[in-house]
Amino acid sequence: MNTRDLKEKTTEDLLQMIPAVERQLSDVRFNLAAGRVKNVKEARLLRRTIARVKTIVRERVTHT
Repeated sequence: MNTRDLKEKTTEDLLQMIPAVERQLSDVRFNLAAGRVKNVKEARLLRRTIARVKTIVRERVTHT
């Protein structure tokens, strides 16, 4: 997801998004181990999305 799109969401939406994306990452890792995933870059993209969301939430908490 794009950083600009994430910044438009509310903090509550972002906090609810973290567990969902972490679940997706878990599923992708499982499928990678099983050899079912063709796009190996997907895990990296999900990890970066989680980091972006956590960073935006942290910025909002510390600046407010």
